[in-house]
Amino acid sequence: LPNLTRFCKHPADDTKRQKVAHILDKLITLSIEEVEMYPSIQAKIWGNIGQVSELIDMVLDSFIKRSVTGGLGSAQAEVMAETSVSLSAANVALVARKVIWRLCRVIDKTCISPTSQLEQ
Repeated sequence: LPNLTRFCKHPADDTKRQKVAHILDKLITLSIEEVEMYPSIQAKIWGNIGQVSELIDMVLDSFIKRSVTGGLGSAQAEVMAETSVSLSAANVALVARKVIWRLCRVIDKTCISPTSQLEQ
């Protein structure tokens, strides 16, 4: 899993970044669908990915996309919230800073164009 950063370092190589995003999407699907393996997936996969600071932004993007797809309060969104906790176990300050920054950015956008729900 730490080797995934090798494919994300060059911004010009978008196909490799898309492949990493696809791998992350498959891991997210595994986390949502495999209920029996859920604790192991959280500890072994997301705990290890959380140690790789270069992947945090890309992982959070994937989590947010999947959560929005499922909708507020959905099982997908809840699993993504719990998975973010596992992800942040190794880098609490980094993950918290990135999540808060993204939330502030969304709230800032609503100042310009107000919406009834932040998901919009």
